[in-house]
Amino acid sequence: MYQYLSFAIKTVWMGLFSVILFSSCEGALPDETQVVVCVPVYGQSLALGEEAVLITDADSLVKASSGRICSEGLSRSFGYYEDHGWKRRLKRLLHYPRRRFETSAYALAGELASRLGRDTAVCVIVGGAGATPISRLDSHSEAYRLFLDDIRLTHEAAAKRGARLLVPAVCWMQGESDMFDYTYVDYARQLRQFAVDLDRDIRRLTGQLEPVRVICYQSCCLSVCWEFNPLSIPCYELSIPQAQWQLVAQGDPFVAGAPTYPYDFVSDHLHLDARSQMEVGRIHAAAALDVLRHRSCQRGLWPLSVLRVDTAVSPDSSMLSVRFNHAVDIDTVHVSPADHYGLSVVTPQGTDILNRVTVRGQELLLSCSRSVQGCRVRYGANGNRGKSGRRYGARGNLRCRYPVADAYRPWCYLFDLPEGYRSVATISQPE
Repeated sequence: MYQYLSFAIKTVWMGLFSVILFSSCEGALPDETQVVVCVPVYGQSLALGEEAVLITDADSLVKASSGRICSEGLSRSFGYYEDHGWKRRLKRLLHYPRRRFETSAYALAGELASRLGRDTAVCVIVGGAGATPISRLDSHSEAYRLFLDDIRLTHEAAAKRGARLLVPAVCWMQGESDMFDYTYVDYARQLRQFAVDLDRDIRRLTGQLEPVRVICYQSCCLSVCWEFNPLSIPCYELSIPQAQWQLVAQGDPFVAGAPTYPYDFVSDHLHLDARSQMEVGRIHAAAALDVLRHRSCQRGLWPLSVLRVDTAVSPDSSMLSVRFNHAVDIDTVHVSPADHYGLSVVTPQGTDILNRVTVRGQELLLSCSRSVQGCRVRYGANGNRGKSGRRYGARGNLRCRYPVADAYRPWCYLFDLPEGYRSVATISQPE
């Protein structure tokens, strides 16, 4: 009896393994497909969709695009993006119920497919690892190698059917672990190097001449960090989102993505919920279309200068002028009201002296209780302990007054700048 049972188990496993091993990785893309566009999502748990309940039906997603959406290797299998190889294929085959999350890549792919021609397919690739700092996601990491393997597999499958793979950009969604774990890295330097390595490696794989941009979101989970103090000088937690927006403001190869604070998080804590993942995906798709169509469009909102307003009566001014790259509006409906709309003016001694905020087009006037000399202007340095998102987390109420493109009014990036700041072409870490 034991021999028969053992033989049956072995037979089942061999059959299952054969299905996994030999099932074709290629999907039936439309015959007219000439180009496969892929805008991969790479990072840590927010990139992987951790905790976000899956609401996208893969079959419906593919059907809505007339069969023009596929996964890595031009397959029709989606999900389980933290796993690779046989483990991921096995879970997809068995529809394993755990770790099937909603990721921004689905909405991104759907939006791209609806805006690109019928001869263009869209490939979903998601890579990275949860709870991982930037140093373990760089070009020397195992997560990066597996990520490139998915791109290589897709390129080979596309070439086999006479199509071309184009990777115009990669969505970068990482930063929380460097904040939570207090890695004290030079985040801007490491992210710049990652962008250089990414461009080199993807172009080498695909043979494309077009450069690979980095669509950079902004990590905003400040108040989840154990040591976060909005009045501390310096404030390490703010240095991560600060580096992200300054790289975006510098431009090529970085492109503005979405700051996360205007969205809902699961249990208002650490991870974007499913609807928010979809919204981020749509914003990143619009940025990717800008890249594809060679449009120069500043979709983000950020400060250009922080200067004292000196007068003849009061040369030692108690007023600051903060000028932005777009006209500013106040929105306390979508994002819960924050004190002074999320702004603060912090003295070297760690006191917030801001009394009033006045909006004048592209300029904010900050009236303070005493001299602003040597102070720092912060945006989003607040929030309830252990919370994230638009209701209770680190947040602000500033966004563009007018749509920048596609009826989208970007939210302002979190920032931390000294009095006297003027934007420059080179990027440096916050003082």
